[in-house]
Amino acid sequence: MEQAKIIEMVLWKSKEGISKEDAKKAITKLNDFVKEQPGFIARNTAISDDGRFLDIVYWTDITSAKIASEKAMESENCKLAFSTIDEKEMTFLHFEMFNSFE
Repeated sequence: MEQAKIIEMVLWKSKEGISKEDAKKAITKLNDFVKEQPGFIARNTAISDDGRFLDIVYWTDITSAKIASEKAMESENCKLAFSTIDEKEMTFLHFEMFNSFE
């Protein structure tokens, strides 16, 4: 298996009126999309006490990460999940890994 070289980080809050449980279900459905994308390694999603979500996705390379992001914007299933996100409260970044310790 190839090693991850890119970390994608998305931090957000759900739109008002969407329960944590509904948001969790919607975002988890993105697994079906992301696991099919070239360059995908792994995905972890978490929620904080104040209701912020953190999504960490590991990719083999930046090109694969960016292409997957573009495809996600065209996917009806992804659009459904994204509709739960308050875009004013969202941060989306890619990082190049330089250290990995397990």
